[in-house]
Amino acid sequence: MRADLHIHTSASDGLLTPAAAAEHMRGLGVELLAVTDHDTVAGLDEAASACRDLGVRFVPGIEISAHSNSEIHILGYNIDYKNPVFREEIAKVKEMRRTRNIEVGAKLTALGVELGIDFSADGLGRMNIARLMVENGYAKDVQDAFNRFLGPNGKAYSDTRRTSPLEAVKLISAFGGLPVLAHPKKYLQQKTLRLLVEGLKPFGLKGIETYYPTHSKEDTDAIAAVADRYALIRTGGSDYHGEEDKPLDYRPSPATLRALGVK
Repeated sequence: MRADLHIHTSASDGLLTPAAAAEHMRGLGVELLAVTDHDTVAGLDEAASACRDLGVRFVPGIEISAHSNSEIHILGYNIDYKNPVFREEIAKVKEMRRTRNIEVGAKLTALGVELGIDFSADGLGRMNIARLMVENGYAKDVQDAFNRFLGPNGKAYSDTRRTSPLEAVKLISAFGGLPVLAHPKKYLQQKTLRLLVEGLKPFGLKGIETYYPTHSKEDTDAIAAVADRYALIRTGGSDYHGEEDKPLDYRPSPATLRALGVK
């Protein structure tokens, strides 16, 4: 069963609506899909409905943009996302994100970067800002925008208070979800992956995103070894945002399917 357990829609910083994203993924041969928008579950009902119509199995998800010494994103699957208490907690996470965006906007303005957008807008993410910077000639491409302005070493980077990885794992776990460490290659490169896993597993971490478009075979093997050592499931996703397709032929293991509740 071909799967993609990490995509974004227009509910956060993706270009396609949840329904259009589901249809696009089905066209690529995806049979199991998880929508994992940043800090919001606003697109899940639409995506679930579209997947039912398309005959695609669906897993509700979220990607919480946590921060410690750097950005550490935690994916959550099968959360009780309609629970009003969960929605209150996610609203707090979104407010932290909004505060971050406003500070980024102020720094960009001080640098002479005028994008003509409301940096407090709901759903706005750095990817949206990066695209606008490219469209307005302030960056060569999205990666350039992150490198020079929006990333940790960028001129407009904001390190305002954000949800910690530990808080994200505990939040997902508290509402019946499956917390998974997203795109872990940088922690592998920094030689902090095991330390991070050891810190989060006692609080409910259940998996590592092992299969990802930018992972080499050596990366994948090393990450898989960490997952196996700590008895964590291996997940995979393209991190698709609605632009270029990112090749990923990921087929979940029986253990991952069981953990996700997929039969």
